[in-house]
Amino acid sequence: MERSFRKGSGGAFPENRVRLSNLCCETRTLLNPWRERANVYVKALFGERGEIVAWIDRELTGLPIESVTRRWRHEIYFETPFELVGDEAVVVEKGDVAFWRPGKAICLFFGFSQPYSPVVKLGAVIGVPDTLASVEEGTPVRLSSYTDFGKEGDVAKALRDIGFKAAAHSWEGEELVGVLVEGAGSRVGVEVSVEDDGFYSQSQPIAFFDNTPPTLAAFKTLAKDLRPTGIRLDVDDEGYIVLTTFSPSFNELVRDLRRLLSTYVYVER
Repeated sequence: MERSFRKGSGGAFPENRVRLSNLCCETRTLLNPWRERANVYVKALFGERGEIVAWIDRELTGLPIESVTRRWRHEIYFETPFELVGDEAVVVEKGDVAFWRPGKAICLFFGFSQPYSPVVKLGAVIGVPDTLASVEEGTPVRLSSYTDFGKEGDVAKALRDIGFKAAAHSWEGEELVGVLVEGAGSRVGVEVSVEDDGFYSQSQPIAFFDNTPPTLAAFKTLAKDLRPTGIRLDVDDEGYIVLTTFSPSFNELVRDLRRLLSTYVYVER
């Protein structure tokens, strides 16, 4: 079933020399206040563009499946053979993953628009959901179970072991660790690049940097306020305001991921 009035809304990393074998030892002393029950991870591959990983609250039988993407405002959805039930909602958050029963479709919400009609919430995208904005209508999609791979997978597993939702994935030729940082009723998607000498982290966008005097004034004030935290107010390649940080060690990455969440909430509000 299709919805009426539908409207559309860089380079490889250097060789990694981070000592990932030390991660398990480093994490023993870290306490996690948000540890939850196990979640099911699934991976959606969008043509040649890349992969998005999400956690959901149930097993899906019959994976992998193949479908074609559709768009509804700030939402990507695709038809599936599944018959999923659960409490339905008419309000979702950026990054939510849901099931639209009339179209038997998995829905991925990457912005601020709301579903066409009630959906069954399943989980959330792990990492920055805004990435999905570049997925075009009619893109082939393959939904499958998730498995860790490479050094990014080692980092993702180490983060999951202390309670973060994290997964390795590739997007437009880059190998990344997507992380969903949660706490105190808030969450933020982060992408982590594993570099030779540490970890570079970038949050989901806050707003577009339009270079107007009010935006410049607010940006400079906030950037100065954040300086002591080690979290930077930054601008990404697309011109959006984001938070970034560089963590030399895994323990510092864990600390900085939590700081990214609290800082994101502070800046957004």
